[in-house]
Amino acid sequence: MSLFKARDWWSAALGEGEEFDVGCLCVGDVDNSGTGHDKVVVGSYMGMLRIFSPHGNKSSEGGSADAQLLEIQLQNAIIQVEVGKFVSCSELLHLAVLHPRKLSVYSVSGTAGNVEHGDQYQLKLVYEHNLQRTACNMTYGTFGGVTGHHSLCIQSMDGMLMFFEQDSYSFGRFLPGFLLPGPLMYNPRTDSFLTVSSARQLESYKYETLAVATEAESRQDPDLPLKTGGKRLAPDWTFVLGEQALDLSVPSFSHSSSSIFILGERNLYCLRDNGQIRFMKKLEFNPSCFLPYASVTDGTTNLLLGNHTNMLLVYQDVTLKWAAQLSFVPVAVRVANFPELKGVVISLSTDGHLLCSYMGTDPSFFSTPKVDAREADYEQVDAEMKKLQKFIREATRTQDILPKTDAEEDLSVTTAVSSSIDSPSQALIQDIDGLPVPSVTIQVTVKASSVVQSSKLTIGVQPPLAVTQDQFVLEPM
Repeated sequence: MSLFKARDWWSAALGEGEEFDVGCLCVGDVDNSGTGHDKVVVGSYMGMLRIFSPHGNKSSEGGSADAQLLEIQLQNAIIQVEVGKFVSCSELLHLAVLHPRKLSVYSVSGTAGNVEHGDQYQLKLVYEHNLQRTACNMTYGTFGGVTGHHSLCIQSMDGMLMFFEQDSYSFGRFLPGFLLPGPLMYNPRTDSFLTVSSARQLESYKYETLAVATEAESRQDPDLPLKTGGKRLAPDWTFVLGEQALDLSVPSFSHSSSSIFILGERNLYCLRDNGQIRFMKKLEFNPSCFLPYASVTDGTTNLLLGNHTNMLLVYQDVTLKWAAQLSFVPVAVRVANFPELKGVVISLSTDGHLLCSYMGTDPSFFSTPKVDAREADYEQVDAEMKKLQKFIREATRTQDILPKTDAEEDLSVTTAVSSSIDSPSQALIQDIDGLPVPSVTIQVTVKASSVVQSSKLTIGVQPPLAVTQDQFVLEPM
């Protein structure tokens, strides 16, 4: 039982039989309340979209019900949810929902209710894009240095990057040497896209390089020779990881001015923006998710790292600072600010356990009861000792270690050697160099007092003696 636990501040169980993964959780002021307090948006592979505004008032009835602002069933599975400025003519935050074959952007608004049930929240579709290819994941940012709004980039399962600028499709590019999709992240400092290829290396592509490369629609196979204008797409730099990456992160706070974090299956990497390694941490467990966040110490970055032993670890660069026990394996973790508490850790499990927690200790108030101190009764102990010694003496006197042998054996073999040499000789070789070879007859008797099945009799003699027959198969006796 661990002393260091993730202290439960608010939690909810999301549906039954639903599945969640790393992209299904995001936080942000999605309803544009203006207070800057975050809401928790969760989408599931079953198409359920839920928005929560957690609070720590556990005395109120309903628990997670009154904290839930919205729950709606969408037609398709939800792969990823993101909050950003996705509408060109608006500074407000909108919600982007990625389905396997569709990208939808919604506005979330709340209207004050006239009854005690509180505010009513609505989800309104602003625009959507039907995708020609099955999507895997997406990232967003100010592509090309455009300020004021965010563009979206979707990676398909067959290696095409599709770029969307609000309600219009910009262009698509095939990644070279593609086999399987990896995590995708946009780095706003260098205006480039980061992904991990099937060659198990981190690759960086500048947005400008992607924009001037050959149009994907005109070339289905990226390895075919160029026929028209445009440049062959190649990464600006690569870094060999030697393992598959679970997630990428490019923190934007000041303490990590130029850091790229990669969570591998066995290692944690931190690179500079130009692909040079800053540090690497070898992990002694199987990680499940991670999240870099701002540190209070200049020049360092704090990391939340979840693993498959239900632990949530806090690292400052490569130094372990705190470890907290969870009740599940987290697949996504975020940090959010709520009206009652800032810096709440939000974790989500694959089966829909949503937990808002903070780091703390759970001291055990159990104290060992005092044992009654009694004086030993030496007369009673002496009497018990004599009794035990008597038992030991009787046992050693009467016990036979070896079992008694039966008077009559089950099987007996007797031999009788004739006192005279056979005439004529029964030897297999009649003579050696003219001298006759003598032979003697031996009679072997086998007696059995119990049933003997399929027995064999083998006769062996020392040379130079020899036997005419060395094996006999006996009848059942």
